[in-house]
Amino acid sequence: MLIFDEVAVERSGQRLFQPVSFSLKPGQIMTLQGESGLGKSTLLHALIAEEPGVEISGQITLDGRPMDPVTRLSAESQTVFQEPLLFPHLSVGANIELAMYRLPTESHRARMNSLLDDLGLGGMATQDPFQLSRGQMMRVAVARALAPHPRILLLDEPLSALDSETREQMKHRIFEQVREDGAYGILVTHHPEDRPQGGGMVCLMR
Repeated sequence: MLIFDEVAVERSGQRLFQPVSFSLKPGQIMTLQGESGLGKSTLLHALIAEEPGVEISGQITLDGRPMDPVTRLSAESQTVFQEPLLFPHLSVGANIELAMYRLPTESHRARMNSLLDDLGLGGMATQDPFQLSRGQMMRVAVARALAPHPRILLLDEPLSALDSETREQMKHRIFEQVREDGAYGILVTHHPEDRPQGGGMVCLMR
């Protein structure tokens, strides 16, 4: 299980939101909502890396192990940020394959092509990612995060740049993999309809 026990975030000594507690079983996704500027994205960032002036309080345990104060959850997770954050010197396919360094090399190409097909980007592996639309770039970022079958998937408004049809396609693919992998998902969104059916939700409060 992934357990958050009275977890909060402080920036420069000031708490951003009231402590939250929840637990996730394998294959589940928790949705975090709350007004803008409350610290939802800051929480996700703090889970994977230290940031000057930002501290996490409370306890986070993954499969019975407390979160490491140095590596945090970075070794177990992949993150989709609000911006695609793709590497401009790499093709679409190379951006995705970069995340699969722990998987056998011979499986990279098939995995990458399968994800591109699933996300409506079939045949684009050799393209320059910065020649794509922003919505297409976000789909590449999602494919890169899904590619290595992460134990934890952190999603920071990954669907905001997409039209309604593509949004549904992306939700289905993301939620399906979390369920099939027995992974844990944390989704930050301003849109209640993005929440997976039957999934939990925490509303952050000042």
